[in-house]
Amino acid sequence: MDKKLKQNIKLEIKQITNEIEYEEYKFNQIFHSNVEFQKSYFKFAKIYEKYGKEAYLKYVPHKYKTQELKNLIKEEKFLEIYEHYGAKTLRNLEYSANLTTKEINTQNRFKLFFIKIRKLLSGKFISLPTQTILALPEGISNITNK
Repeated sequence: MDKKLKQNIKLEIKQITNEIEYEEYKFNQIFHSNVEFQKSYFKFAKIYEKYGKEAYLKYVPHKYKTQELKNLIKEEKFLEIYEHYGAKTLRNLEYSANLTTKEINTQNRFKLFFIKIRKLLSGKFISLPTQTILALPEGISNITNK
């Protein structure tokens, strides 16, 4: 990617992010709350369509990609996860699900300690809410083979 294209992508993402933050601010100001919109990642679909997967993964803020990932898992759209994020993310999701189930089922504190250390030090673990991770089916990475 050339410098001009990168600047355009960053500028568009900044505009979308500012728009989302302004909408949240106005909503919270009107209703005297502290709400964070959970479906705001839809606005970044323009970036994916216009510039492609690489630009989307590189420049869209982590917060919005996580929102999208949680929603896709909840709706069980694993092929979309594969298309948007690739096979590596599916393998990491399966790794995260396995570690989380081991952590929940472990009775031994010593083993639990090592599982938590593995979670912290592993670059593969994707931190999502536990309910979201447990919603993943067994063998999610087999989707890439199909």
